[in-house]
Amino acid sequence: MIEKKSLAPIGLLTLLNCLIINFSVNLLNYKLPDSSSYLNFSPKYKSLYPFLINCVDYLNLNLIYIQILLLSFSIVYLCYSVYRKNNFYISFILYLSIIVNFFYTSFSKTILTESLFFSLVNIGISLFILNEKKNNNFIYCIILGLIFSIKSIGFVIVFCFILLNFLRKDELNYLKCFSIIIIFIAIENFIFYKKNEIRKNVLGEVILGKTFFLSGKPSFKIEDYPDNYKPLLQKSKQYFSEIQNNLSDIKNFPARVELQSDFEVVAQFQFYDDLSLDQKKVYIDMSNKKLTVLYYLLKNNFADYFNLSLNHFFGQWVAGFKQEYMVNNYLPKFEKLLLSSGGIDIKNFSTIKIGSYLLISLFIFFQIIFFISLIKFSFHKKNSYFYFATFSQIYLLVVSFVNISTVRYLMPVYPIIILSCLIFLDEIVKKKNVFSARH
Repeated sequence: MIEKKSLAPIGLLTLLNCLIINFSVNLLNYKLPDSSSYLNFSPKYKSLYPFLINCVDYLNLNLIYIQILLLSFSIVYLCYSVYRKNNFYISFILYLSIIVNFFYTSFSKTILTESLFFSLVNIGISLFILNEKKNNNFIYCIILGLIFSIKSIGFVIVFCFILLNFLRKDELNYLKCFSIIIIFIAIENFIFYKKNEIRKNVLGEVILGKTFFLSGKPSFKIEDYPDNYKPLLQKSKQYFSEIQNNLSDIKNFPARVELQSDFEVVAQFQFYDDLSLDQKKVYIDMSNKKLTVLYYLLKNNFADYFNLSLNHFFGQWVAGFKQEYMVNNYLPKFEKLLLSSGGIDIKNFSTIKIGSYLLISLFIFFQIIFFISLIKFSFHKKNSYFYFATFSQIYLLVVSFVNISTVRYLMPVYPIIILSCLIFLDEIVKKKNVFSARH
């Protein structure tokens, strides 16, 4: 936890960080397309964040200021834990890497779960760093419970935390930890069903979106699917064939990956609007039997699905390439594509290119670090960057195979990725210093 003598500096740094984030560049609108779902307790999303919004409104507080404060504290606490465990230089560079990422900090200024989610992950990692070998404290378990209950993908993050505790052989009280997580699940369910009669999710749209999007490929054979699905699949094949052909002609791979993800969103949420009444009935039937649809997709088009997921894995690290391509080239279903291309409104392409290529460079460097750490771990040579690299890699792989790609999904683990890179570089520098001292 925090030493008493460190409370005042951490408090002052948190307030300073609040000012920095508040006056930093904001790349997102106050309300985004998903915001209304959280304001209205949508049955498709967890209920803790809408409940927080209601509490903040009841207390007549400013939600954005609360989010900025929590994110600021989590960043300062993370850097404090790194300073305690490693050194000042890693802590300081980590802080700069986070605070200059305006996309990351901008989520604290919009109505989405991301900012709170980022904050909880940062605090969880901080406790993991500080409480080595004795991760049985009550607060750590509460943080895991909140992460699990605030966002659907939270279960992957919690799994990663517990896996790292297991690999590091921490003295974690698993029974207490799981009990606290279950309590938070029960609380979230209680709040949810006070506002909704049934719980929904976007899994149906995700599975059908992948199926319809991939149906436009030549390798997708409609005859391999059930007869009652064929009329709708014929429509989707006709709809997405032109899109798939156009995507295959794009030479700029990062731009193609970004656009591929956006067109998959079109398949998830906009394709339905162009269907006839009979086709919509088939769509609803397929949505109700989404696991059956997934079975046929994996059985008949696993290679296409796997390739799409790998593109998404790379696509988590890609931003800023599609905008310039969209200005200079024809794209089918352009109006629908614009509705699915959420994120940053980029006008200065030359400026954003620097950040885009830096992000891809980080991707390459991080993959190298991960494989080095994996090889070392296989030879029982543990190092701290292995845990952080593994944590991030598992999360990104799961997201890539179950959803689409967007740099937004990279952001929860962005500080952890930077941290793993910095620790790796620090170890290299130390080894060079040792080598130099011997000669």
